[in-house]
Amino acid sequence: MKGIPTVLITVSPEVSAQMRPPRALYPNGFMIGNSLGKPNMRELQLQVLRDALSLLTQDTRPGKIIMRDYPNYGEYHEPPG
Repeated sequence: MKGIPTVLITVSPEVSAQMRPPRALYPNGFMIGNSLGKPNMRELQLQVLRDALSLLTQDTRPGKIIMRDYPNYGEYHEPPG
């Protein structure tokens, strides 16, 4: 393998598929600006990041986008303070 392995986290899978990224994760239902989850959802954000990085160890086909559901995304969290 040559180059630097990359992973895309996308909230627009249709657009991203046209670019044929080598690896991509689509957190189902996440909104623009919340690619890793909503503010103050640290555990969810870490899980999305871990899932994206785990794609580096999988044999992926360029242009294929892996979709994952994260039910906790819909939960509201008060900002700290």
